[in-house]
Amino acid sequence: MRSVLLDTNLLVLLVVGRCNTGYISNHKRTRIFSVEDYQLLIEIIGGYDTVWVTSHCFAEASNLLKQTTGKKAGDLLFCLSELVARCRESHIEKSLLFDKTCFTRLGVADTGFVIKSKRVSCSFTVDLDLYLEVSRSGGKVINSSEATPQTNEP
Repeated sequence: MRSVLLDTNLLVLLVVGRCNTGYISNHKRTRIFSVEDYQLLIEIIGGYDTVWVTSHCFAEASNLLKQTTGKKAGDLLFCLSELVARCRESHIEKSLLFDKTCFTRLGVADTGFVIKSKRVSCSFTVDLDLYLEVSRSGGKVINSSEATPQTNEP
């Protein structure tokens, strides 16, 4: 079963785009993306059987989605709640998170992403530091600027 892991930024793009592609260009957290980026994301994850998101990324995304006007924020959170039902959630124990050497560089959500990345077919991120850490750890990761899988052999 092929599975993909999404980082917080791409989860936010996925929610904003699913809610209304017109929001992509004006939401504080998705202005760097285009409708074409959203469509590419949909195309890429459509090739996988399972989409995984860590519980920490869900929490971060929820907070980031609220960074807009009241009605739009409510709409986005509703779309997140609908999307959650279609994704698998991974909970990473705090003892694993705080024990990783990358924690002090990446923080909680990204460290959880690195840990989970070893248990999925491929990870997808736009965060360069996160991309490099997953790549260094031997995980298969897609950097959105390249949109091609990169694998580092140990």
